[in-house]
Amino acid sequence: MSQLNSRVGVSLPMLNQPYDRYPELAALADDAGFDSLWDYEFFRNPFITHALNAKATSRIQLATGIATASSRTPFEMANAAADIDEISGGRTILGMSTGGAGWTDVYNGADISHPLPRMREYIDAVRKVWRHFETGEPIEHDGRFLSLAQPPFNPWGGRTLVRPRIPIYLGSLKPAMLQMAGEVADGVLGYLNTPRFVTEHVRPNIAAGALKAGRNPADIDIASLILCSVSEDREQARRIARINVGNYVAFPVSSTVIEFMGLQDDRDAVVHALFTEGPAALEMATSDALLDTFAISGTPDEAREQFARFDGLLEHVVLHTPYVPPITGAESDAAFRNMVAAFAR
Repeated sequence: MSQLNSRVGVSLPMLNQPYDRYPELAALADDAGFDSLWDYEFFRNPFITHALNAKATSRIQLATGIATASSRTPFEMANAAADIDEISGGRTILGMSTGGAGWTDVYNGADISHPLPRMREYIDAVRKVWRHFETGEPIEHDGRFLSLAQPPFNPWGGRTLVRPRIPIYLGSLKPAMLQMAGEVADGVLGYLNTPRFVTEHVRPNIAAGALKAGRNPADIDIASLILCSVSEDREQARRIARINVGNYVAFPVSSTVIEFMGLQDDRDAVVHALFTEGPAALEMATSDALLDTFAISGTPDEAREQFARFDGLLEHVVLHTPYVPPITGAESDAAFRNMVAAFAR
């Protein structure tokens, strides 16, 4: 592609590939000139994945989008991110959130109530760990949700960091979380973002939080996963994108952007079909309005044309590979490769 105004990332299809495939795909994205490579957490550990990817790449940023706080102490999160930063030579972005309600919390038996003060405290604790490593400053944190301190006797010393502070992107969609991200995070990571939603909802809320904290809103990076499916077979590209869009709009947390865009009826039809017929119904139940609003899909030329509506609007556009059932591993693999080829620089 020609010169773009936004940085461009791509996500790995984490749910349906063998582990040894990820470094291969990572190298393709690195060689194609993508700015960032994103993984995420369902069953597989995003830090292990990026440890493999770090050795297969040389310049691309390695981002977790997202790593879940409910399954890790701040000490573990800080160390895991520092590990990837060390292996990659300082290319880590730490995207995090509490974890998906009804999913990560249930599997981990974790409390994710009060997400705003919980994540504010968690981010502060992670940074205290890094500061402790970098400066030797004692850790003294006894908060509402977390307590940590250095051991009274430590004969092993500390660790050396590649960077004293790794960028933290907070998974954010709702107003209060976006505002908090504007106060304390280095960036935000959203999904299903549309140009109008970014302009009228995301940016104003980030700016409100940033100004409250005396920060420049321009210092908070706005990234978004944009569902993308590219193929010379246009109908195949749109079929795969339709399935993934349907899956995403069915999640309750998506209601913020669904209602903002006035697509509740279309979403309700998807939810009904999903619960009565299962995931196979997504291909038919997801309307053209949902597909065209929330995805880039079609031939390479069509995809590049659709991308233009995000270029410069978002600081960081992350093309999100379709991966949910009933999409097959082979289809996701092809979708990733097609997308990298279509948007190669």
